[in-house]
Amino acid sequence: MFSYIINKFKKEEGQAIVEFALILPILIMILCGIIDFGWYFTNQNIIDNCSRVGARYMSVDPEATEEAVTTKINDMAPSNIKDLEIIVSPPNGPVAIGDVKVEVKGYVTPLTPFVSLFFVDGKMPLDSSCTMRVEQ
Repeated sequence: MFSYIINKFKKEEGQAIVEFALILPILIMILCGIIDFGWYFTNQNIIDNCSRVGARYMSVDPEATEEAVTTKINDMAPSNIKDLEIIVSPPNGPVAIGDVKVEVKGYVTPLTPFVSLFFVDGKMPLDSSCTMRVEQ
């Protein structure tokens, strides 16, 4: 009879639900971080490619202007990357001998609201630059 009472109090039917309720917020935060890291990494690769294409365009085409490079980069960049700032050096086209440098800056908003708390104004900054030798 005494063992029957002890066994009755040892039942742990709700334990798994309580443990899951305690761990669920941590799992959601980790999942949000993974999703937004992938989002940020993809957009950073796009910005890197934009700066590389702009520098290549300036280094190969002797008549390329800053406006042409800016147009080419804006056509390549997706609409989710906001406020693109494109800096071309030298600004008036490539010199006969030397390097050209294209810098592209912008930002992207996180997909999940939790990750936006870690960035200024909730925006993840993107920045890339590429320097290439003029081919003439």
